[in-house]
Amino acid sequence: MKIILLLLPYLALTTIHPEGNLDFVKYCKYFNYPVEQHVIQTEDGYLLTYFRVQAKGTKIVSGKKVVLLQHGLLDSSDTFIINDEDKAPAFLIANKGYDVWLGNNRGNKHGRDHIKKNPFFWSFWDFTLEDFAIYDLPAGFKYIVNKTGQKIQYIGHSQGTAQMHIHLSLFKQSVVRDNLIQFIGMGPVAWVTTKYSPLVRLLDTNFLEVLATFGLHEFMPGDTFLTSEIGRVVCGLMENICGDLIGSFVSADPVLDNYDRYDVLAGHSPAGTSVKNLKHWQQFTRTGEFKRYDYGDRENVRRYGTKKAPFYDLSNIDVKIFYIAGYDDLLAAPKDVNHLFSALINAPNKELKFYDAGHCSFMWGRQLPYLDDLWAHLE
Repeated sequence: MKIILLLLPYLALTTIHPEGNLDFVKYCKYFNYPVEQHVIQTEDGYLLTYFRVQAKGTKIVSGKKVVLLQHGLLDSSDTFIINDEDKAPAFLIANKGYDVWLGNNRGNKHGRDHIKKNPFFWSFWDFTLEDFAIYDLPAGFKYIVNKTGQKIQYIGHSQGTAQMHIHLSLFKQSVVRDNLIQFIGMGPVAWVTTKYSPLVRLLDTNFLEVLATFGLHEFMPGDTFLTSEIGRVVCGLMENICGDLIGSFVSADPVLDNYDRYDVLAGHSPAGTSVKNLKHWQQFTRTGEFKRYDYGDRENVRRYGTKKAPFYDLSNIDVKIFYIAGYDDLLAAPKDVNHLFSALINAPNKELKFYDAGHCSFMWGRQLPYLDDLWAHLE
């Protein structure tokens, strides 16, 4: 409180958005969007909160076509609503008449519950994005299809694309495949061979090993300094500094992204994940290979039947795909996206387009240059 009082003379010089500290449901209601909250249990007992949004000033009804939005690494469902209202993808899609669902993975701020495990203990955090692919995605798909009676158009960002790549590579039959109309990927990721992104450079250090020595299993939870009231005030006063700090973890771009709302972003992101998940991403970045988690020879044999961790076989992906990529994306760099696209040798209907966008510009951009193409692709 004393810090905020000291900052009061400066607050008149900046904008602190009142919606920045609102949770997802209150945020939607603040802008007059109908919203529902659903808790979905995975096969292995994690409890994930999903949200459902429809057009502004209406009531939620059945019968609309379903779009599922899935967030990236260290992020949550909130990422799709926190830009200006006329640039927030979830609100834009809802106002086009779709039934918009927003997913969350285990371990982020909307996925910190389990029927038996406690997040205070290591066992809760024993997962990587492969578990998102094997358990979280199918649970979400099954629930949404049962609730709506509709098949799903899936839009993933970053890790939200990687977990779909993994699922489709591992399962030739599944509730996801049976109910997937098309897969739209923003900042699509599989191989990460470039070192441009601050997050990739961080993963290239020994900081995860340092965390392990202190017995830490969670990284960047949703209750850090940045997401606090003081953090929001600081981000309102020092947009560029705050943006650069957050951008170091999520690959934001000060030129392309809407730094005017970074006090809102700070109230909702980062949202956390497991250290083990980051280790899997570290494996991707250090090896330049898109493989299953490497447990070492003995455990790999027990789990996979081979000493070496197997590659994810992207030739198994045979669904309709539209990739939305950024020329200025430091994490899903154009070189790696083109490599990924060329690996989809059995996708019968695939398309890739590049735009003036960074890695998070698809949600937080000052402009959303891909929108006309998105509307053309959504059914």
